[in-house]
Amino acid sequence: MPSQELVDKIKDRLPDDFSRRQLEGALAVLTQDNNPARANQSASSFRELTAHVLELMAPEAEVMRCQWFKQDANVEGPTRRQRALYTCRGGLTDAFLKTKLGIKPETLHSGLGPAFQELNKRTHVRPDTELTTEQEIEEFAENALAALDDLFVTIDEMKDRVATALSHALSGAATRAFINQTISELDEISGKYETGGVLIDDPEVLSVDADRIRCRFTGTVSVTLMAGGKHDPVDFKESFPFECTTSAPASTPEDFDLDDTVIDVDTSSWRE
Repeated sequence: MPSQELVDKIKDRLPDDFSRRQLEGALAVLTQDNNPARANQSASSFRELTAHVLELMAPEAEVMRCQWFKQDANVEGPTRRQRALYTCRGGLTDAFLKTKLGIKPETLHSGLGPAFQELNKRTHVRPDTELTTEQEIEEFAENALAALDDLFVTIDEMKDRVATALSHALSGAATRAFINQTISELDEISGKYETGGVLIDDPEVLSVDADRIRCRFTGTVSVTLMAGGKHDPVDFKESFPFECTTSAPASTPEDFDLDDTVIDVDTSSWRE
């Protein structure tokens, strides 16, 4: 049997109880010493497990709505690789990936390719490669789990690459969205104010799906608070930390929806 550490690592990545039961079944059948087809049955369970997990991560209807989706003539609905791609890029278009993020879509395909090849290799048992000895069975189980883990790791790497590039590319758009919003916390402490520089130090992509992206930005905003009367105006220059959450269409990620933009500015230092 494979190492418990690897089994636990895979279990932590599985999205529901059904997939965890699938994993347990794929491993349990390997312990049936009197079952000559145990490796074949386990391999089949591993393939079903992978398909189920990808279907949950990337539902068919969501993937097929993406502009980049092209139906494979040999498959009904999305392929496993297309589902994996969806988890990395959602509905972001090829043009946006290339021109705004500097990522060639084909590099995402090629990045996932080896992981799928290894998974296919490790979860197929054919008559001419029938596994019979305990050592062969154990190696099969270890390799199959390692290949599934490698697929998860590769998806994470591709997803992080896109998310990092996206979060930095959208910082400017987030700044514009920030400046164009009325900020209630500043209204409360000053009847009139002007927003100056906005420093974003922690851009984060919360989600990317077929239709929208959601982002969170934190940082510091410099403002001029205006007080006093017409003939004796007084200006106070201050800086406050803020958090901004917003969303935009996946087809035009730089067009943040101001109606869905929420800005929280921490003005506690001024009140103190």
